[in-house]
Amino acid sequence: MDGAAVKMKKDLILVFLLFLSVATYSQKKTSEPVNPFVEIDKLVDDNNTSFSTLNAIAAFVDSTFKKEEDKCRAIYHWVTKNISYAPELMFTYKTSNKRTQLVKDVFENKTGICIGYATVFDTLCKLVKLPSYIIEGSTKQSFLPAIIGHAWCSVKINNTWQLFDPTWGSGYLQNNKFVRRLNNDYYFTDPDKLIKTHYPIDPIWQMKMFPITLYQFHTGAASTIKAQWWYQDSINDFLKLSEIEKITAMARRLNEFGTSSEVTANYYNYLKSKEGEYYTKKLNSAGNHFNHATEVYNDYINFKNKQFTPTKPDAEISKMMTAVTELVELSKAEILGVPPDFTEQSATYIQSINKQVKELESKIEQETIFVNRYISTKKASRKNLFYVKTIYGIPVK
Repeated sequence: MDGAAVKMKKDLILVFLLFLSVATYSQKKTSEPVNPFVEIDKLVDDNNTSFSTLNAIAAFVDSTFKKEEDKCRAIYHWVTKNISYAPELMFTYKTSNKRTQLVKDVFENKTGICIGYATVFDTLCKLVKLPSYIIEGSTKQSFLPAIIGHAWCSVKINNTWQLFDPTWGSGYLQNNKFVRRLNNDYYFTDPDKLIKTHYPIDPIWQMKMFPITLYQFHTGAASTIKAQWWYQDSINDFLKLSEIEKITAMARRLNEFGTSSEVTANYYNYLKSKEGEYYTKKLNSAGNHFNHATEVYNDYINFKNKQFTPTKPDAEISKMMTAVTELVELSKAEILGVPPDFTEQSATYIQSINKQVKELESKIEQETIFVNRYISTKKASRKNLFYVKTIYGIPVK
């Protein structure tokens, strides 16, 4: 191999390593575009020394700006201007990061990675009553997909969801060091442009009428979706769901659009684990309610065996069976909230507890009849209700 070839090989290796070092971060810009938000940005900078808390920033934004887009701009500028990227923390990204502590740490240290930028941005938006959502996913630059996750945001401005990436908007990495260079390309970003580098876990956050799969994202192929996605409506409907409904919907769409990358596979497993935790909790709750119902029922039977002594008011005796019924209903409701085929073990458990519930309900029905008859009987004759007659006519308890 001649000298030129050796040099070319070294150059290619250098370029490859450079791509790896910025795979989840913004590219360096070579020109300085005109900033159309200079007046808003200046107001934020001029008051920056008075911002000792996130609430102080939010109060300033709320009192200074009236338009939603101006409030969002002020927040975007503060975050991108004041938070520095910490490359040494790049591989600490976790979906399960505790958001409250994360916001506190990033604000106090003024450093963080993408999830820190996104969480601070999201928190400030919500403090000024701007609906906001943290989008998690993966990124790529050139032909290289990232091997770790990334986070950016969407904010609802004038009833329309828009895209923002305060991390990539704050600067870039050079020789693994952060260089601040504010970038408005990631403020109100066009979905068609952002999808070239950012792939959200949930395809509704692509904000495209024809979303692309993970394979299409990596290869640059066009979407094969036939029917249009009205993503603004889908997002609004999605955010109204319960947490478990959101998890289930995300896992379903993620599985449909592709989990072949390390990031998507890990996130899919995370969603399934959260789903498992939720349904396991419901099954445990169902079992606890049923066990409690059984205990209350047994207490009632013991009391009945003592011919309802010591004496209790009729209303209290009636409530004993009502309490058992309510606990059984709670158990049944929890079971109904779990897919019967969630796991093989859960299916067996559900079948078993349903059988026991039916048996207990049958007993409850019989004892409710007895209690009602007891209460409707004159007190002087109530003792007779605790006896049955044998074939010889001798009363036996």
